[in-house]
Amino acid sequence: LPEEQDWVKEGIVNDIEDMNDIIDQFIDYARLDHSEKRELVDLNDVIHELVQVRLVDEKHDISLDLRAIPKSHMRKIAIKRVLDNLIENAFKYGSPKINISTRFDQRRSQIHCEVRDFGAGIDEKDIESLFSPFVRGDKARGAAHGSTGSGLGLAITKRIIDMHGGSIRIENHPEGGLVVKFYLPVDQSGLSQL
Repeated sequence: LPEEQDWVKEGIVNDIEDMNDIIDQFIDYARLDHSEKRELVDLNDVIHELVQVRLVDEKHDISLDLRAIPKSHMRKIAIKRVLDNLIENAFKYGSPKINISTRFDQRRSQIHCEVRDFGAGIDEKDIESLFSPFVRGDKARGAAHGSTGSGLGLAITKRIIDMHGGSIRIENHPEGGLVVKFYLPVDQSGLSQL
């Protein structure tokens, strides 16, 4: 039956695409690109760029609370990837509505960024393992079966933040949902911009 063959063929093509994505993530994890030049970047601009792309999907509802923050030297493509990964996870495992906020902690000379969803949250004992390679968030969050992924997304995210001298953590929000917070140091060149 030709229709049945089409269905099988489509399934094989989808499986191959998933495998290619996973292999790409393995390669990225093994060889995080340290050669990307740092440039003076306003994190809020990066967030606006990513949000514009996401809002094409009507199911996505993103609220923003972006305060004035200084520009800082960072690897723009890598940081974009961090945010894209956190946004994707929030939608995939959390809720159709998410919130992204930024602020500047002048005392610590750090940019703070939070990506929050309004989903089910996660068992406290599973939180720390989420940054480990090959641990997938859908297991911890009880997402529907059949989702694919290598479990490298958050491990790559953590490596990029570490590479920038920052830190990242995941918490259950007191009012529900999960919030990922990351902190990036601001170099002196950015402070004059504020």
